[in-house]
Amino acid sequence: MDEYLKLKARQAEIRARVECKGESDNAISNQMQFLLTKVKQLEDYARDLSKEMSNLLPEANLQKEMRKDLLELILREKFYTAKVEQFNDWPLIILKSEANRIKRIKNDPGMIRSALN
Repeated sequence: MDEYLKLKARQAEIRARVECKGESDNAISNQMQFLLTKVKQLEDYARDLSKEMSNLLPEANLQKEMRKDLLELILREKFYTAKVEQFNDWPLIILKSEANRIKRIKNDPGMIRSALN
């Protein structure tokens, strides 16, 4: 990204000189300042995006860990036959729901013990 931004800054300088050919140094300077401001905005955007992406990584790892823990709980506490492969396509929210359902059934002997449809 740094190389790209350096290239864009160099292009801004060249573009200012080409667009203001035959004009005063002040006009070239103003155009270059305008174009370099755009490059700075691009740099700020890239930095902010990079921060956001780095914040997503731990969240993704947290979701993987939570999924693993929920699967372990379901497989340990379930009262029906099931293998871990059967839960591979289940979204995290459904795994949470199934874990809660198993806990409720374990705590209430009157509830019917069946697998989730």
